[in-house]
Amino acid sequence: MRLALVLIFLVVATPMAVSAHGADKMSVIVRGTRMDPDTVQMVQNDTVEFNSVNQSNRTVRMDFNNDGDYSDEHDFTCNLPSGAICALEMNITNYTGALYVFEILEEDGNLAFTLNLTLINDTHDPNTNMTSPGGYSFGDNTDIDSDGIPDNVDMCVNTEPGVEVLPIGDTFQGCDADPSESSLQMYLAIIFIGLIGAWLFVRLQKRG
Repeated sequence: MRLALVLIFLVVATPMAVSAHGADKMSVIVRGTRMDPDTVQMVQNDTVEFNSVNQSNRTVRMDFNNDGDYSDEHDFTCNLPSGAICALEMNITNYTGALYVFEILEEDGNLAFTLNLTLINDTHDPNTNMTSPGGYSFGDNTDIDSDGIPDNVDMCVNTEPGVEVLPIGDTFQGCDADPSESSLQMYLAIIFIGLIGAWLFVRLQKRG
């Protein structure tokens, strides 16, 4: 009896892998003493959004070409007072795969936080032949699981054909489970419940 209960618990408690498509926007919460997150990974055309939840007047800036003046084309500077939002679309026209450093400055100019943003080239774009940024490895153009998503942007490379996946850059919450595995778990749970029911029935018959 105890063994059957343990087996049922394991079957029911086994976490089912799930998948949920994230939006093409990464929200960064800027607080008084910390920023969440401070490291992100995005795909071209995604937007990074800074949300202030602190009673301070801050500034967000990014030096695109690292020349130190923050005033060139594609540099980014935005005021971030209390309750405000600063957003930048990392569009494929202006930004290529690389590491971009965003600084959040206090009103007096002191550095409060730093966000390291790794931008991944959008390999889904048929008009670009850009490759992944140097120093990073995200696979190649093969498709091991034949689900229509190249392995270099497929975070679930072992799913079966037709199973939903999440490309790199989305808010990753896991991969959908193989439907056959989910069905097997359900069948095992039914079998174990049936065995317990049969065992209880026999015990009651004997007592009667």
